[in-house]
Amino acid sequence: MLLGYHLLWSTTANVVGSAEQAEALQEYIVSNNLFLGGAVNPRDNDLKITSEGDNLVFNGFKNFNTGGVVSDLTVLEGVLEGTADHIFTVVRTQQPGIQFAHNWDNVGLRLTESGSIKIDNVTVPWTDALGWDPKTKRPDPAYLGVPYASLLLPTYVPPTPSSINLIPLLPFNLCSSAKTPGTNTLLASIQLVFSNFYLGIAQGALDYAAAYTRKNTRAWPYGGDNKDTPLEEFYVLERYGNFHAHLAAADALADRAGAAASRLYATWNYSHNGRDNRGELPARERGVFAELVASVKVVTTDTGLRVTSGVFEVTGSKATAAKVGLDRYWRDVRTHTLHDPVAYKNRELGRYVLLDEVPEPTWYT
Repeated sequence: MLLGYHLLWSTTANVVGSAEQAEALQEYIVSNNLFLGGAVNPRDNDLKITSEGDNLVFNGFKNFNTGGVVSDLTVLEGVLEGTADHIFTVVRTQQPGIQFAHNWDNVGLRLTESGSIKIDNVTVPWTDALGWDPKTKRPDPAYLGVPYASLLLPTYVPPTPSSINLIPLLPFNLCSSAKTPGTNTLLASIQLVFSNFYLGIAQGALDYAAAYTRKNTRAWPYGGDNKDTPLEEFYVLERYGNFHAHLAAADALADRAGAAASRLYATWNYSHNGRDNRGELPARERGVFAELVASVKVVTTDTGLRVTSGVFEVTGSKATAAKVGLDRYWRDVRTHTLHDPVAYKNRELGRYVLLDEVPEPTWYT
């Protein structure tokens, strides 16, 4: 999970920054072997930003952060004072103004340190705001006013339903408008990262349960077709086979979406045949890709929850003991799948199937 977020944050400038910013971020991270975390929650305007001359100053809180505690760089997101614009920036984690509460006490994802964070007078230069013109202090439409930008992070969007806008994030900033039609997009890409979380956790649960069944589960003596071991029992074999089939199908769908993402980024990028063609990505193509990712999110959510809870049916009551630890898989999947309601992904896909509508970019599509 931490690696997924790191890879996402570290390549953001490739999608929403200038070619110079993208090169600078990659060089900065790779040369210094840096790890990225993030404190981003666009639903809450609890981190305020003030513009002070050539600098931006962040103050406030975030209820959640992921990977920040163990990171070298932390992605911040807040609202610019007097506007509805969200600005993103990447800052050094080890500084007095970044204060972690270490209060993550949820049922799952206990090792992610995803608790709250206080931001106290963290200052960054306007020149580090990706996608923004430091002179006009406005987003650059060449990078943020195109469908391509909404592939990755939250976005800035003018109040026109047909426009799509997104702001970057480098060792430094980003922005996005809050409540206008077609506003903020939290990438298709991050949803694909989430889907692979669920897939990996569910596969881990199945492998762990299978090892437990082979070693510890006892055959049921009152089934009418008694077997010497659970490895011969029909319903145990049937359940494991069914779980495996659904995971294999989900894995294939996730790989298909991953391959589509690779093709898309290879075709549209800041240095395609020596030029930046990101602004030429059609909105329709972006939308069709988003629906493929939404399908993966739905399938991996359903399969992840089903497998991580269902393995108890084939391991037995003793497998519920805390020392066994089989429950951690369900707890992790259950916790993260509540990040954004999957029911809305189903509705979105329904509109795509029945009405041929691709989703309008938002913070979560």
